[in-house]
Amino acid sequence: MRRILLALLLAIPAFATKLTVAVSLQPYSSVVHEIGGDQVNVVTMVPAGADPHTFEPKPAALKDFAKATVYFSDGSGMDAAWLPRFKGVNKNVNVVSLSKGIAWMEEDEHHHHEGAEDHHDEHHDDGGEELDPHLWTSPVQMMQIAENLCESLMNLDASNKDLYRKRTNDLVARLKTLDQELRQSVNGLPADGRTFIVFHPAYGYFARDYGMKQLTVEVNGKEPKPRDLANLVKTGKQNNVHIVFVQPQFSKRAATTIAKELDATILETDPLALDYEKNIRALLNAIREKSAK
Repeated sequence: MRRILLALLLAIPAFATKLTVAVSLQPYSSVVHEIGGDQVNVVTMVPAGADPHTFEPKPAALKDFAKATVYFSDGSGMDAAWLPRFKGVNKNVNVVSLSKGIAWMEEDEHHHHEGAEDHHDEHHDDGGEELDPHLWTSPVQMMQIAENLCESLMNLDASNKDLYRKRTNDLVARLKTLDQELRQSVNGLPADGRTFIVFHPAYGYFARDYGMKQLTVEVNGKEPKPRDLANLVKTGKQNNVHIVFVQPQFSKRAATTIAKELDATILETDPLALDYEKNIRALLNAIREKSAK
């Protein structure tokens, strides 16, 4: 009996040990939590409310990262500047890309407002286009990310692969329902009610995958100049825009000016929210309600 008890005690840590994984952003943390469940610990590097474009890893986050077995990168290159510091505290971390099968957009694709092209070069570095990292704003892309995460977790922790597979199937089924809901909502919008303005170009994948048009206040990562604002107001009027979305990570000053010129409502949206499904549903519902008036 004593030997049996000793064997059980020795076995407990092996069963109780959780896989520690790290991700960059809150939306990815949500997916990993849902698929990984109680079998994983999730370390999220960029805290809620922070701007990833100016993010600097905090000592506490780096300390947590040091415990991670794997870091799930979105593959866009957004985290390229952080990876040396991440690896500096965890040389053995396995970096896995989540971008297998992703239909990428370039960061400057699909969100310029009319009139911006004539002075595009004065804002753009010569390094070429970068991939748009905002994949989570489209359920279509998130279904692929969920599948990629599932595959990776099953490889890392084969003893729980059935759990990971079931949770992924449940998540993908829910995202398919959301996908259908979004398509039905967009189909119900008038042709001139499918354009929206947002400060930072975070919704390019949503716009592309659901037949919407995203106009942005920000021009190539910088505050707009007076000519940019004038062009955007003109385009907004031509496209019957009634809402200007602002984000907590960015200034509201220019967006407020544009909304006043368009007689539009300002609404806050957080594309980096943990509940990315709720956020994208709320965004489209707001556009639909304004279009109906």
